[in-house]
Amino acid sequence: MLPNRVRQMHGYVPGLQKNDSSILKLNSNENPYPPSPAVFQALKDLADPGKTALEKYPSPRSHELRQAIETTLGLDTGTVLVGNGSDEILAMLFRGLMDPGDTFVMPDPTYSLYPVLAEIAGLKYSTVPLKQDFRIDFAGLLKAAQDSNSPARVAIMAMPNAPTGLDESTDDLERFILDFPGWVILDEAYAPFGEKSFMQLAGSRFANLICTSTFSKAWSLAGMRVGWMAAHPALIDEIDKIRDSYNLSRAAQMAARAAILDVSWQKENAEKIKASRARLVSGLQQRGFQCIPSSTNFVLARVPEGNPEQARKIHQELEKRNILIRYFSLPRVQEYLRISIGTEKQMDQVLTALDEILPVP
Repeated sequence: MLPNRVRQMHGYVPGLQKNDSSILKLNSNENPYPPSPAVFQALKDLADPGKTALEKYPSPRSHELRQAIETTLGLDTGTVLVGNGSDEILAMLFRGLMDPGDTFVMPDPTYSLYPVLAEIAGLKYSTVPLKQDFRIDFAGLLKAAQDSNSPARVAIMAMPNAPTGLDESTDDLERFILDFPGWVILDEAYAPFGEKSFMQLAGSRFANLICTSTFSKAWSLAGMRVGWMAAHPALIDEIDKIRDSYNLSRAAQMAARAAILDVSWQKENAEKIKASRARLVSGLQQRGFQCIPSSTNFVLARVPEGNPEQARKIHQELEKRNILIRYFSLPRVQEYLRISIGTEKQMDQVLTALDEILPVP
């Protein structure tokens, strides 16, 4: 008999995965551009028997990749741990920072994987609704964490948040990290598309801060499944104990290392995404949508009529036209649609389709 927590849990539900070449897939926040040419060269080297030995295990600790991340991002030696996507990193943190039955706090809504990881690890959690303007209620999180019945040992949030795309002010974040009585995890999957990152402060200026990130978004490597965390070296050593042995393949290590070292490619890519984001926002606003300011590679937009029925209809009509975007049934965002940022041509394709779908003024 399976444990009740497994039988009763709800698994993570990703965006619809249709990878046919005729599909415009804007529902999973993937990067529309191929990765750096250096990645393809690394994979060519992988296929050369004279340069790699696929019959041998890869580096168990992914030492060269960790070092490349630390060097490129200006992090201290020993402050990085890598995993099979940031999802594995988060799963390790949930197991390593808390015991079954412990509680953590998070804003609501935020990344929907966190409750799933909690159920897997036998953890409890408390959610604090976002403010009316979709900003995080830091005071509310602190209050929830101090619940006398079950004080929280961890606070976690996506930063910028998902699915809103909003970043928070540096002052508010720093004050919260200093005031929180336990670990603070900032999931910075989308930070390269914004204006700030706390990665360099994790474990140094803020001993209780852990930052996670991924190669899936800003480095176009969603298919390779590589993520990392930055924290104090002492914590890295402890969490490393529960890492799966050989958790990253040789291909993943080589591709991610090549990607992180090509700094100019990543910066140019981020600028292209930002330009397309601005193009999409402008077009949506012209058609009556209300867009939440985004610091990510997606936009959350309130439909013109401001009701869930129209949001569902637009979502369905776009799918009929082979355009996949994301509709959430969450109470706070039922009248919103989330659109991943593609190329300028793809954004124009979305706007043209909306002109066919929306009623003529």
